[in-house]
Amino acid sequence: MKNLRFLTLGLALIALLFTACKKDDNNGGEQAPQRLTLEKSVVTVKLTESAIVRITSGNGDYKVESADKSIATAAIEQNNVKITAVAEGQTTLTVADVKGQKATIAVTIESNIDPSERLSVENQEVTLINGEDKVNRILNAKDKGARLSFTITPAGSVTVTVEERIVAGNPEGENLRIKALTVGTAQVIVKDNTDSQTTTFKVIVSAAELTVAKTDAEVEAEATTEIRINTGNPDYTVTSSAATIATAEVKDGTRINHLDTPHKAIFIKGLAAGTATITLKDSQNKTIAIAVTVKAKEEIFEVSNDGVVTLKAGATAKGAIKMPATGTSVGASAFSGNDGITSVDFNNVTKIGKSAFQLSKTLVSIVGTKIQEIEQAAFALSSLSEATLPATLTTIGKMAFMNCKKLTKVTVLATTPPAVQANTFNGINADAVLYVPKGKKADYEALPNWKSKFKEIKELEQ
Repeated sequence: MKNLRFLTLGLALIALLFTACKKDDNNGGEQAPQRLTLEKSVVTVKLTESAIVRITSGNGDYKVESADKSIATAAIEQNNVKITAVAEGQTTLTVADVKGQKATIAVTIESNIDPSERLSVENQEVTLINGEDKVNRILNAKDKGARLSFTITPAGSVTVTVEERIVAGNPEGENLRIKALTVGTAQVIVKDNTDSQTTTFKVIVSAAELTVAKTDAEVEAEATTEIRINTGNPDYTVTSSAATIATAEVKDGTRINHLDTPHKAIFIKGLAAGTATITLKDSQNKTIAIAVTVKAKEEIFEVSNDGVVTLKAGATAKGAIKMPATGTSVGASAFSGNDGITSVDFNNVTKIGKSAFQLSKTLVSIVGTKIQEIEQAAFALSSLSEATLPATLTTIGKMAFMNCKKLTKVTVLATTPPAVQANTFNGINADAVLYVPKGKKADYEALPNWKSKFKEIKELEQ
């Protein structure tokens, strides 16, 4: 029994020695890193001054980083963080040690200038319509405007210039003139480079209405006219409903004099006689339409002493043309084979000569109020789809409209059916309809050269 007690005591001593050795082994390993702590976690520093924050515990080999170096910078000096103010505002410093422990300091940089002397503006918020400009008074700038600089966000949204403020005829400080360039919200930071003071204000720009100097224009073929854009939201795009008649582009407008402000304008170029709609669109999807009439150049025509109209040598007729007022007849073959004329207003013409518009491949319609006679093959093989013939018409020659296969509508305003030949309308569209004055249908149907050439004869309402 005594031996058993000695054995138990021996085993206990062995266990105790083993535990002690294990504890010693643990203590001989790497110690846990110390928590990095600072004397302060929030610091306010006056502009142009510096501050010290002591590192109270950590693991050495310290580094510091500023989130915004334009507000404050920092450096490690022994076991201290030295903070240097740069500009008004707030930033965060992050201190780290060799073990990766970190701590932060919230830094506020305040002006050391009396509030009554601080750089400021009269309005913290300026509202503008795009393209408009307003002034915002600058207060307590240390020198004239040349010492002021501006940071605008987003860039290109507004412009800011400095101008002298005049009150009752006398200079009294300065104004900032703000001009809106794009729709949206902008921030303007004003810096006085004399003492590095800054102040900030906001600019809110709303969309302008799209307006132009006029919404109709008349221009000669090969000439250009300019229409001023009064208000709108750049950038602009412009389209033409008939690019063969008129084209347009937006560019810097012509300034009337040195007092006229820079502006944009629509430059419309006439290409051929006719009409087109020019559509202007701005960046805010606002649109405005401009009705354009392009007149044929008078110099393309030659009028003889007895009133015969012909095409001037070397000239080209395109689009919708109108005969000169002095012309009373169109010369034989004058426009034969033309591939540019789309319509003809015969104006004062009373006689259309032989083959005058034969084979005119783009001619679609004609109108005249004084025509009396249409000679042989005047419009044969043309692309006419519609013809309106006046009450003055008495005679239409043979083959005058022969093989105008697209001709589906002919309106004759003469109460007495004009004399026509058997082949005057041969080969026109099989579905062509003839329209005659009210009450005169029977008169036209009584004449085979009229009745047999049209699918139907109808009376006009009036």
